[in-house]
Amino acid sequence: MKLTIAVTGLNSGENPQPGPGVIRSLRRRFRDLRVVGLAYGALESGIYAENNADVVYQIPYPSAGTDAFLARLDYILEHESVDVLIPTLDAEILPFINAKAKLEERGIKVVLPSLESFQARSKERLPELAEATGTAVPGSVPVVSVDALAKAAAGMRYPLMVKGPYYDAVKAYSYSELLSAFHRTMGEWGGPVIVQEFMAGEEFNIVGIGDGEGAMLASCTIRKSVRSEKGKGYGGIVVDDPALSAIGRRLIEKLKWNGPCELEFIQDAKSGEYYLLEINPRFPAWVDFPSTFGYNLPKMLVDRMTGAEAPTLPSQCPTGHFFLRHATDISGRIEDLGQLTTFGEIALAR
Repeated sequence: MKLTIAVTGLNSGENPQPGPGVIRSLRRRFRDLRVVGLAYGALESGIYAENNADVVYQIPYPSAGTDAFLARLDYILEHESVDVLIPTLDAEILPFINAKAKLEERGIKVVLPSLESFQARSKERLPELAEATGTAVPGSVPVVSVDALAKAAAGMRYPLMVKGPYYDAVKAYSYSELLSAFHRTMGEWGGPVIVQEFMAGEEFNIVGIGDGEGAMLASCTIRKSVRSEKGKGYGGIVVDDPALSAIGRRLIEKLKWNGPCELEFIQDAKSGEYYLLEINPRFPAWVDFPSTFGYNLPKMLVDRMTGAEAPTLPSQCPTGHFFLRHATDISGRIEDLGQLTTFGEIALAR
């Protein structure tokens, strides 16, 4: 079956987005595939990478609103027949939830969590979710003002983590650093800003797909073996930890999560207990890693959307594999950059 799949989040830089990994995974299994890249800027490096999107269209930022996105989408649909849409960025999931019915009216299949599930896993409501599922979380307080920030910091021990509602995490060792990080995060991402206790220990991530009824259809758990300065996983090893997997299943069951997600944990260096850090409502940037040894979650998602018959994956991916992120330079033609910047679209020779 010939498919056209639209994918967002094409940047592959220092803080890589999931789009290129999703596309690589899909190309491993779908030979007759057309990929429509949806980009917010002309300098998203994955636009120009080999084996990525066949055509790229710029779309308005989520802050522009649903109507602006749908107007741009209608233009794209005059030129492309999109069967499936896979959003990969935290900030766009809520707008896509709000636009889901409009997408389906246009014949586009998309798997998204319910609004209730999406809100229940937000960073400010994480302690509430953790209590309901018997999951440990670091002490955290959502704040939107300097007074609330000072009050939260007075009852916590440094260093502290400052997190935006969608992205970014900064470690602060003093109140002055905390205040600076608060203002920067509020200015860039808005509020609430989450002030969270810092914990030392190994970090673990689970990528999975929920069925919307409480079950995890498949998942892969890694231990981060290499981390960037911002804590991003630049290397990981597949692990099989029944205790951690059980925590992940409890969370997905409580949320009745539908579609892809990533659960981030830290194992306290002293007690060995797992603490939930956050739940991301999309595939992670490392999603192509398990696809390299046959555990292809993006393909599973597309098969589910299209109703294709396909072999089921084991509930937990096999161990014995690791990945390392490897940076390469991407070159392109200035004419292509000019085309995308001026006209908002570009067809790429593949």
